[in-house]
Amino acid sequence: MGGGDVKCSDEVSNGTYFMAGLMAVTGIMATILVLSGVFHCALRRMGQPSIISHILAGVVVGPTVLGRAVDLRQLGMEDAGSALSETIYFVRIVFMFFIGLEMDLQYLRHHLRRSLALACGGSALCILLAALAGPFFYGLVHAGQGPFEPDKIYASTVLFMLVITTTASPVLIRIVTELKLTGSEIGQLAIGAAFVNDIASLTVFSILVVRRTSYGRDGLPRPAAPQPAIVLSMALTAWVAVAVAAKAARLLNRLKRGRRYISKYELWAMLVLIVGLSLLEQMFGYSASMTAFLIGLAVPRDGPTARTLVDRLTYPVHQLLMPLCFGAIGARLDFAAVSGFTAAQFAVAVTFTTLLSAAGKVAGTLLAGRLLGISLRESLVLGFLLNVKGYGDILAINLGDDAGIWGETAQVVLLLSSILNTFMAGPASAAIVRQQRRASRYLSRCLQDLKVDHELRILVCVHSAGGVHAMLTLAELSKGTAPLAVYLLHLAELMAARKYAITQLYHDVDDDEWGYAREIEQVAAAVNAFTHNAVVPVRQMTAISSLASMDADVRNGVEDLRASLVIIPFHKEQRYDGRMVCRREGRRQLNQRILQRAPCTVGILVERRLAVDVHEGPAESGEAVNHVVAVFLGGPDDREAVAYATRLAAHPSVSVMVTRFFPGTEDGGRTLRAFGEAGGEINVGEEDEEIMADEEFMADMYARFVLPGHVEYTERYVRNGAETVNSLSAMVGMYSLFVVGKGGGGGAAAAMTSGMGGLDEDCPELGPVGEVLASDDFTGCGSVLVLQQHSVHHRTRRGKHPLVDNQSHHHHHHIDILR
Repeated sequence: MGGGDVKCSDEVSNGTYFMAGLMAVTGIMATILVLSGVFHCALRRMGQPSIISHILAGVVVGPTVLGRAVDLRQLGMEDAGSALSETIYFVRIVFMFFIGLEMDLQYLRHHLRRSLALACGGSALCILLAALAGPFFYGLVHAGQGPFEPDKIYASTVLFMLVITTTASPVLIRIVTELKLTGSEIGQLAIGAAFVNDIASLTVFSILVVRRTSYGRDGLPRPAAPQPAIVLSMALTAWVAVAVAAKAARLLNRLKRGRRYISKYELWAMLVLIVGLSLLEQMFGYSASMTAFLIGLAVPRDGPTARTLVDRLTYPVHQLLMPLCFGAIGARLDFAAVSGFTAAQFAVAVTFTTLLSAAGKVAGTLLAGRLLGISLRESLVLGFLLNVKGYGDILAINLGDDAGIWGETAQVVLLLSSILNTFMAGPASAAIVRQQRRASRYLSRCLQDLKVDHELRILVCVHSAGGVHAMLTLAELSKGTAPLAVYLLHLAELMAARKYAITQLYHDVDDDEWGYAREIEQVAAAVNAFTHNAVVPVRQMTAISSLASMDADVRNGVEDLRASLVIIPFHKEQRYDGRMVCRREGRRQLNQRILQRAPCTVGILVERRLAVDVHEGPAESGEAVNHVVAVFLGGPDDREAVAYATRLAAHPSVSVMVTRFFPGTEDGGRTLRAFGEAGGEINVGEEDEEIMADEEFMADMYARFVLPGHVEYTERYVRNGAETVNSLSAMVGMYSLFVVGKGGGGGAAAAMTSGMGGLDEDCPELGPVGEVLASDDFTGCGSVLVLQQHSVHHRTRRGKHPLVDNQSHHHHHHIDILR
């Protein structure tokens, strides 16, 4: 520095320009926050996470752009990046603690083996490529700089491997949430693999911080490694700091037992303790940021302490601390300081590093995913998601700078490479997911077309804790010999102008300020009570939105989970005297919109105390404890009802009766069935084609389920709606669940429901039969499940139906995408 700089520094030390410097730093911080918001508004439409906006805002504020117009050396500051980094030193400690707190290690238990395999697959190939290319990278960015030092190349290669391998789980979680993948298996695998990668990378970084071969600015090596006593003292003091913080959190949990939150004074005391322990550990030579991260990992997740820390820190960390921390990184980038490089050489170095990281992550994850049986598209999505960067790579870059291993050129190249890799992850993953969702629209999602040995994926929706037991009981009864995946979506009505996306509940998302805490907690408690001894695990999600847009949350959930069946509650609830009353009129319109727009079969459950405990199994006498009847009049919806009932029959505690209604006399019914069994290549109209589809389906069902004794079968003959109502009345009290189709079969089915009192006009979403069974005149008939088949029109074909013919692999469907 020149004489003017020294004089300026003396004046600043005397306090002459202290207020001017404070105002300058405040202006830098405010500019970064504003620019981050502006950039994110534009970039989020391209699927970009907020970290890109934060770094770009820092680049604008740094010496590359605004630094050329404003000389901060007049105020005793080297540049905006260094000034901001020194100012937010304590902020960085809190930020690293929150990252550790967000890593819920219990989440890994859901997909531990597969998450480990994916993380190891992507990391192994990255490590191999980085080990081979590390010396080349060092020579590329340090051409002609200083004497040749083999140890320095080794250290550079190790740090280069760490930069290439890391995955930023907080950034990945944000991308997964924006893609609405949090409730799907691929989203859960991505988060689990990111956690594994994060923990492994930061563990290696911790070792490098303690023991490293470092070089001074003059290129001469410093002491190769600290003394063993120093290493042991670092490890011991770090363990003590983590143990003290975790003990303090447990103590607060005991003192605040039964309370949801700790007070603001206790919150501040906890934060001061964490920062103080981290700074104390730095006095022993270990990193304060890594100590804070380890404390965040060790803090118990249950209890009011962790709940308060998450709830109170989430907004300031994501909206204030994160922009400042990543903005400080961008503010350090000075493209003018890249000396000895032409624009073409610089572009080659950045491209080489970016492609090396992307190729290693995507190819390694793709290989591991295929070995695990994950589809090609989903493996590609996982590969791009796991290539996002954030803070692990930045810590490694800073370590290389502090140790004198890398110069300014290497830092700029690596930081730009990390930005580009993160920039690519969002749009690439979003493009693949959109293509997959478009392709899934042309697939049949009917229970009728689902093979009996194929996995059934069910999404059940509840509005409150009262409906959890009945919904999950029905879902668990659906488990036959095939695998079953059950997802519960809690539909919480938004009471304020705030929109939430579907969020996987591996964290507490309670928010007392918005009035959802108690409601979400009650639903979670009801799910936990049901699944305590459940055979089938239930994955819980929450959607907080207005009733007007809630159907979009259900539709997105169906698409993300690839569900074949979604079950929603009836808008009426059973009162203490058995009558059905409407508690919230808007829910009826919600059900109607879901029926119109859902991309799979939809069931409406009219709950009348379907409260049999499925964990008890069959009674001691060997008799089933759940008696189910499926009513078949004709049409695709009724075929769907029978198809679902046959799945229920596989449960040991369920007995199923299929009751088919025929129009007219008994002889007429027999003639109709004989026509259906004849089949044949004949020219028929649309109505006759529907009749043939009914006959083909029922004949196959009879041969597969009735003859072996899995399902009972009976026939009833009616001439009009009045006789149909009388026949249904005769079944009241005999069954705990009626499974019926919404209707719309036309022809004979319309004749059998004509003149049923005009009830169809009252609740068209239930259809004529469902409307009758849900009325107050049938309070003793048990619960009613009304099914509407997904809008798939089948061509007339001969042979076995896929419901009962597992050897049938070729089904031709025509899907009306305009409906």
